[in-house]
Amino acid sequence: MASVIVDKYYISETFDENRNVSFTFKKAKEEVSGHFANFIDAVNEFINISEKSQNITHVWFHRDGKFRGSVNLEKARIIANRVSEAKVENKDAIEYIEKENLVDKPMPKAPKAQKVTKEVQEENKNPNLPKSVFGIEKIYAQSIFDAILAERASKRLATHKVKSRGEVSGTGKKPWAQKHTGNARAGSLRSPIFVGGGRAFGPTTERNYELKINKKARRNALFSALTMLANASSVLVRNYKLESISTRALLVELNKDNLINLNNILIVTSDEIIFKSARNLPNVHTTKVTSLSIEALVAADVLVISEKDIEYLEGMAK
Repeated sequence: MASVIVDKYYISETFDENRNVSFTFKKAKEEVSGHFANFIDAVNEFINISEKSQNITHVWFHRDGKFRGSVNLEKARIIANRVSEAKVENKDAIEYIEKENLVDKPMPKAPKAQKVTKEVQEENKNPNLPKSVFGIEKIYAQSIFDAILAERASKRLATHKVKSRGEVSGTGKKPWAQKHTGNARAGSLRSPIFVGGGRAFGPTTERNYELKINKKARRNALFSALTMLANASSVLVRNYKLESISTRALLVELNKDNLINLNNILIVTSDEIIFKSARNLPNVHTTKVTSLSIEALVAADVLVISEKDIEYLEGMAK
């Protein structure tokens, strides 16, 4: 399949010593091939070259050293007619076609999800957070690592299974006599040594992937993760309440706290309305205080928690 060749041209504003505007015309990666006093003359030059060219052509417009848009041959003809009919002055020509949306521009890139801003950090600084939960002296990195492994292992299901010789279908008859046949002794064709037989020592659903972690180690991991969030001023004490299940209403509440553009918002709540309202938001996660995940805390950009749930965590620290 032949590749499509696109010839690129540029029309740019230039100024002389007296600030009189003119327009340069050039092909990409080549020297300037023309200077035109009128904008329409530069556009017509592109149209004439494009009509003779066997390749696809586009022209890029530049004003004040910045890209203002591009067009193909058909749209260049429209621009020439519109600028002539409107009797636009040369100094305003490129600005005119940009404002009238006569040029194509690339779609603006989606804004990257913001990290916690300084305003949010200042707002989230809370000296009243209990030190026993959000201000422990040592961060237990190894406990955090072990707790995350244990959490992931507990979610793993033993869904892989193969059939043993007692489960495969087939006859149970002895294939040949015990002796005097010249063959090795065999009691069943369902043995693993025969094609179609069962699997010896294969995986079963009885396997348990859970990893043990001591209660003290997991508690150290929990308080370490909470302390890291508090040190980053990423703990917001709020108790969101909605009258009904509404994603929009929850977004409004998050926007009030400047959280709406964050990558990962973790809301600790036991309110079913909040749980259901956040289901359609990919960057908002909800959990109960009794089900706090170490991995979710480490990944969170901000933790939203109520005073009642903080009191529950305080009780765990005693």
